[in-house]
Amino acid sequence: MSINDEQNEQVFQRVRAILAEHFPNFLFAAMDDDGELYYDFTNLPIGRMLQREIKENMEYTETEDDWVIDWETDEDSEGENAY
Repeated sequence: MSINDEQNEQVFQRVRAILAEHFPNFLFAAMDDDGELYYDFTNLPIGRMLQREIKENMEYTETEDDWVIDWETDEDSEGENAY
């Protein structure tokens, strides 16, 4: 089933209606398991602006508040690595 099938279009119409009810400007995107992408937005300038804002927000910048995961392994009593 393609992400652009008629069945999915009904879902996208509901998503659009819900977003439009609460927000004057929006962008949403969906991707299926095959990597097909579907996206929709209020209008082209808004879509471009929101994509740019999303990209900037998703770029990682390390701060003091970020969680740090220590991936170093510890030796257990039998000498095997334990996580």
